[in-house]
Amino acid sequence: MFKRNGIKVKQKKYSNFLGQRRNGCYRSGEGATSLVTEKIKGAVEKSMVHYLKNFIKISQPAQYIVDEINKVNLQRVFYLSLISIPMRIIAIINFITKTSTGNENELKWRMGIITSHIVFLVITVILGGISHQLSKRSKPNYLFTAIPLAMVFVVLLVGTVITSVDQLVTPSITPFLISCAAVGAIFLLRPFHSILVFLFSYLIYHFALGYTQLDASVLLSNRINGLTATFLGVLLSLILWRSNVINLQQKERIARQQMQLEAKNKELQRLANYDSLTGLINRRYFEEKIAYEISRIKRYGQEACLVIFDIDNFKSINDKYGHPVGDEILKKFASLLKAQLRKTDIIARIGGEEFAALLLNADKKTGKLVAEKIRKSIEEEVFYIDDLGIKVTVSMGITVLSDDTDSYEEGYKFADKALYRAKAKGKNRIDIELKGN
Repeated sequence: MFKRNGIKVKQKKYSNFLGQRRNGCYRSGEGATSLVTEKIKGAVEKSMVHYLKNFIKISQPAQYIVDEINKVNLQRVFYLSLISIPMRIIAIINFITKTSTGNENELKWRMGIITSHIVFLVITVILGGISHQLSKRSKPNYLFTAIPLAMVFVVLLVGTVITSVDQLVTPSITPFLISCAAVGAIFLLRPFHSILVFLFSYLIYHFALGYTQLDASVLLSNRINGLTATFLGVLLSLILWRSNVINLQQKERIARQQMQLEAKNKELQRLANYDSLTGLINRRYFEEKIAYEISRIKRYGQEACLVIFDIDNFKSINDKYGHPVGDEILKKFASLLKAQLRKTDIIARIGGEEFAALLLNADKKTGKLVAEKIRKSIEEEVFYIDDLGIKVTVSMGITVLSDDTDSYEEGYKFADKALYRAKAKGKNRIDIELKGN
């Protein structure tokens, strides 16, 4: 042991501590710098991979997005044609009517500009007409991609040609700058198409400029400025493509979510209005429909029969065979009711083994005939569930809803009273209770 700053420290432990520092457990200096460099390098690589994946994903969107973008590009070809055609005509007229100075370079420049505008005018009319015809089609084809790309190339090529011809009288490259900006801002180009078209256009610009601009310093400056314009055009095109793809993806996602929400709302509505076992409407929804029909009956002076069905001795079936068998009988009973009644009649399960039906435009006599037909078919039916063959009967109570019926509750009270009497008389029968009896 020895003292260090007044503290007793064992020699062996202190030596281990120094060794740990030397082995890098407590890094400093070059070791710390190396660690930070590695972390920065890893973060940069991770970011590059992330952006590359996003770029590839944006470059290859779903087909519905490509089709939508192609339609937009076709519209823009047409609108660009509408704007360009009168502009070209005005430019041609101005160059033709302007008095010439007689200079040889000026004459070459004038003829070159006029020829360029005429060629561009003809091509614009053709592409504009084709785009207008294609826009009427609902199903996209290869022309939806080809026509916009053709217009893009023509715009850049005309800008290149006019700029090259302009070098005879001026070092300005404004037409090329305008064409790069116009293509980047107007058309939605896939990144690969954008890079390819701009690169090819710049190569033409680069070599064409050398034929008309003889001043080496001006030529170099114009080529550098043209390259800058090309890069800006590509950048603008990429930004526009990315923003539009993301917007279309978000619209599709919102539309899909809305559809899912509507489907869920419909399902919730179905669960709220329908009995999950039999598929018939439930008591609450049945009461709403009856209330509406009563108001209609009062308005037009019509009649309808309310029939309540109760399966006889259903509890004993559940006790003997079990509730799953009882559920199957309820489903088959509901199917039989739907088969026997009209589509316009309203059928519901209003309780355990209790069902109800509203027979529209039916008087007392019609209601009794329909009910008797159902009673006999139930009596004769054998409900087969697995290996079991079960016979059941049904009791029914009937009342007539007319213009003096105040509410569903009133009608139900009379029908239920008739059902009670049918049960008391021995079941498997029909009874009728009318208002005023």
